[in-house]
Amino acid sequence: MKISPLRTLIIIIFLGGTFLLIRDVSGPLRTPIKQPLAKFPAMLGEWQVQSSRESSDAVVKMLGVDDYIELNYSSPSGQPINFYAAFYESVGSGSSYHSPKNCIPGGGWGIDAVKTVEIVPKEGRAPMIVSEMIIRNRNEYQVVLYWYQNRGRIIHSEYWEKIYLVLDAILKKRRDGTFVRLIAPVPNGDIQQVETFLQHFAGLAVTELDNFLPGS
Repeated sequence: MKISPLRTLIIIIFLGGTFLLIRDVSGPLRTPIKQPLAKFPAMLGEWQVQSSRESSDAVVKMLGVDDYIELNYSSPSGQPINFYAAFYESVGSGSSYHSPKNCIPGGGWGIDAVKTVEIVPKEGRAPMIVSEMIIRNRNEYQVVLYWYQNRGRIIHSEYWEKIYLVLDAILKKRRDGTFVRLIAPVPNGDIQQVETFLQHFAGLAVTELDNFLPGS
């Protein structure tokens, strides 16, 4: 079957555009962090850092993170919160996020519920939506909040994060991103109270992280 010159031109343009798109999206687009996460404040609102955790070099290499922190905060009442943030200069260029939905199940822990909740940051920032999970190991419960703080956006969904990653790689020439996760145990079975603690802490953390992450 003979192909018309117009159709041939359309095919060439389509293939060329596809090539440029793939090159732009998968290329080594890297954006450095503003300042090291190691400088993240030890006092956040009423919460004070009690300890920190460092992953082994092998784990850091496997995750491909360019900077990260894992801090254990505690309130004056003794409510602990584990705070983890991992920054990537270029997501997908040999490194990527690990969703809690895939990482947390195991060791007796399972996911009881998944939903989204609204967080109200301090300093007049607009409310944001983050993901929440209730996890359980027999009669022991924990509340988990997580989100992606990427290129000026707060993204609660893994799927939307991937969509924005592609769009920003094309339009902004950027692939940087940060995964943020909070975990708090439920010592007395009062899940709602722990949710309130975590949501307040998240509002403080997301605002403070703006001082470290590249933003929009």
